Amino acid sequence: MAYPFINNYDLFIEYDLDEANEVWNSKESHVFVKRTTPTSNSVVWATDLVENNSMFIMRFWEPFVFDGDLEWDEDPFDDWTWQFYFHSLRMVSHLLNAYEISSNITFLEKAQWFIESWMDNNPNPNDQASERAWDDHSTANRISTFIYFWNYYRNSEIFDGEFANELLNMLRKHGEFTADPDNYYWGHNHGIYQDRALLQLAGMFPVFKDSQKWTNIANDRLEEHIEEGVTKSGVHKEHSPAYHYLVMKLFIDVNLFNQHYGIENQAISNLVYNMQEYLVHITKSDGTVPMVGDSFDDKVLSISKDHVTNEHLMFEITNGQEGVEIGTRSIVYDDAGVAVFKNDWELQTPIYLALFNAFHSTVHKHSDDLSFVLSYGETDYFVDTGKYNFVESDPYRAFIRSVFSHNTISVDNQTYNFRNEDFIGNPVIESYSITENYSYVRASHTIFDGVSITRTLIMFNDGAVYIHDLCESNIEHSYSQIFNIGPDVEFGHDQNGNLILSSQIDETSLTLNQLNTVNGFMTFNGSTEPIMGWQSTTFNEVSPINAIAYYMDGDNVEFSTIINLEYAINSVSYSKSDTSEIYTFEFDNSNTIAVEM
Repeated sequence: MAYPFINNYDLFIEYDLDEANEVWNSKESHVFVKRTTPTSNSVVWATDLVENNSMFIMRFWEPFVFDGDLEWDEDPFDDWTWQFYFHSLRMVSHLLNAYEISSNITFLEKAQWFIESWMDNNPNPNDQASERAWDDHSTANRISTFIYFWNYYRNSEIFDGEFANELLNMLRKHGEFTADPDNYYWGHNHGIYQDRALLQLAGMFPVFKDSQKWTNIANDRLEEHIEEGVTKSGVHKEHSPAYHYLVMKLFIDVNLFNQHYGIENQAISNLVYNMQEYLVHITKSDGTVPMVGDSFDDKVLSISKDHVTNEHLMFEITNGQEGVEIGTRSIVYDDAGVAVFKNDWELQTPIYLALFNAFHSTVHKHSDDLSFVLSYGETDYFVDTGKYNFVESDPYRAFIRSVFSHNTISVDNQTYNFRNEDFIGNPVIESYSITENYSYVRASHTIFDGVSITRTLIMFNDGAVYIHDLCESNIEHSYSQIFNIGPDVEFGHDQNGNLILSSQIDETSLTLNQLNTVNGFMTFNGSTEPIMGWQSTTFNEVSPINAIAYYMDGDNVEFSTIINLEYAINSVSYSKSDTSEIYTFEFDNSNTIAVEM
């Protein structure tokens, strides 16, 4: 639906403050977003801010000490991410957290001071002190913080009608800005932040004449996000488990808001249920997600029970006290390009194996197709390398997003362009099967020019993995099969490059052997020429890890790789007919298993 947009940024309206509080006074409690959560540190940070002008934003930066006034063009760390949180008014959210805990009016007064200062220096999008002031995301975040502030300010002892009207007019400008499609971040999680904020602003303040229009706009755009940004199975398409979790929480907020105020939206309710189901599958045994794409190892099972609608997730977060245990822990989301294989964690040492092979969007995308991660016991053996930061000119950020930081295949020692939208839809999952004793997935892509790469990955639940990489081309290439080793793993190899890996945190160990002769291999640990063997578990920080690359030259080559955990594969034979392919495995206990595809 098309909506006309006239942004009256210079208009000032005298609002009826009783009417502005109509919704607030109609219910005993309200549901709105708090950008930060009250913790034991909230009062400490707020006190330091009030007494010393020492501004804590986030743990990634030292507190910023200022001289008493702000110009709002400050950038003490030469970091646009810090500026973004600065203009999101994160310090105001910390002050409100402290006020919520302590009822100390000084914290609310300081919050008002920051808001007034920001409004004076950034009165509208055409008059701002920094390009971070009125960007899509910071504006959405500020709406949430202003709503949080209004909740306490409107009935406080420091309430002032003149300032209240100034704040309401600023909220109206925020609504106009956020509703305008020219300011909207289409096809990105930022857009969902904008819609969540706009829905709550419109719902809490029907005093604004455009509130119903804003509600319709936000719902229309959210409908598009559901259709375009999430697979039918409920997996977010930004290729990062941490962003799946983030977007799921955004939709949970919208769903909770709708439920509290009696707004029916079954599509969002269904989406939240399916996204929570995926969370059960993608989560490792320690409650974290793998650091795939732009992810860190976020703990995702600390979610509040009040936010859970999926019975399987409820079972996980309550340690089986509530909900229903999921029937099958292994799953393949072929529309999302994700395969997750798990053994019986109740009876066996936990194995977690996940493969990723999809190109839906360039947002948070890495050159990581066909990559996998493997955890055994409490140890991450084959790892992804995190996100590091968002400074694309940083050479370590370039490495983090390249094939070389993932457990996949490179051609001619090159990576590929994760920004190339022509690759969307290219990587596919061709086939898969999940059985009582083993699971397999076959995935492929043709992203490298003139080259087809097919990876077949088979996991035996008793403790062994087989990887068959088939690289095909009409001309000769140099192919490299890359493995990045977790930081808690003792790394060793023999003269043929076969790996002997053992955990430094539990009693597990494994071996990796190449069944086919390779032309050579190279190991890396914190290398700078080339940049190889690095991992980022904390924003803006990298640490050295071990990595190994195996090389084979030719037009058509095959890597045949076994990873033995508790169950040792001695040999693998392969046969093919017109109707099927069969891998036959012989194990050290004399067992033979045939896997037919």
